[in-house]
Amino acid sequence: MNELIFRVIILTVSVIILAAVIILLLTGNKEGVQTSAEMPLSESLTAEETEAPLSETESVTLSEAASTVAESEASETAVPDEAAEASETSSSRTIITSRVRKEYDNNSVYIDMENILQLPELPVGCEITALTILLRHCGFDAEKTDLAKNYLPISWGNAHEEDGKMYKDSFFDYFIGDPFGRGYGCFSGAIEKAANAYISDHGGGYTVKNISGAHPDVLYDYLAEGVPVLCWATDGMIEPEYYETWYDNETGEKLDWYLNEHCFVLAGFNMSADLVTLNDPMKGIIDYNINKFETRYDQMYRQAIVILPDENGEAETETATALSEESTAEAE
Repeated sequence: MNELIFRVIILTVSVIILAAVIILLLTGNKEGVQTSAEMPLSESLTAEETEAPLSETESVTLSEAASTVAESEASETAVPDEAAEASETSSSRTIITSRVRKEYDNNSVYIDMENILQLPELPVGCEITALTILLRHCGFDAEKTDLAKNYLPISWGNAHEEDGKMYKDSFFDYFIGDPFGRGYGCFSGAIEKAANAYISDHGGGYTVKNISGAHPDVLYDYLAEGVPVLCWATDGMIEPEYYETWYDNETGEKLDWYLNEHCFVLAGFNMSADLVTLNDPMKGIIDYNINKFETRYDQMYRQAIVILPDENGEAETETATALSEESTAEAE
């Protein structure tokens, strides 16, 4: 009996020792071999990055590829293809707000000036933003929102019907709507009033000249004399779309409003390349085909304004004025 008890004790102790050895072996293996799933996230990422680092050559290549794509997009945006009229309604993805000054020959001119974008404050305020560009070029510290709030003559139309006809205020004299929200727009008369009022309140020294009706050659004559021109055409030079007719409350004149009306500052031309350069409140500094520009300028009632300095203004613009009168006479 004693012998049986002794054997049971020996067997129990052996089992306990064997179990302890197995547990120690398993614990040691777990501590010594850490799987990737058990590694901290930061260590796992570091290990992956260390295994296949991007070489310096590859980094440069990727950077150059990105630059090439950006330059390509900018080039396509800045000079729209003549055959791509259908795509001209889309917004410009790359806005060029300045360009490097370059040498021009006798057939080309470029007047370098600050670009100001109408968005986001003035979604339909291209006209007053274009005036801001022009005033700042003349040396005024003009702000587009100040001009829109305090100087732009605004009307919601004062519409009424008479004898079956709709009468409203004229878009030549007022901005119809709200440049901060929605509306139709305006033409040279309203911008002329805003410019005169602002210049009068800020020391004078300049004269606003409404040259609406002028032949396109007149605009180029002013540019050749260093005078940029605020003018109207259409957004992206797309075909204007008839929208609405009404009659002027004051004169009874029939007024036709077209969609896509747009205003900017004509900053240059290149006769050899058949291009004009526009300082556009929506798209930045952009080139367009000169023939298409002239067509849209005609369709938008040939609206244009220049701002001339009072001091030596006559001397500085004498040649442009003489050429303008000659060009206008020839056009008539």
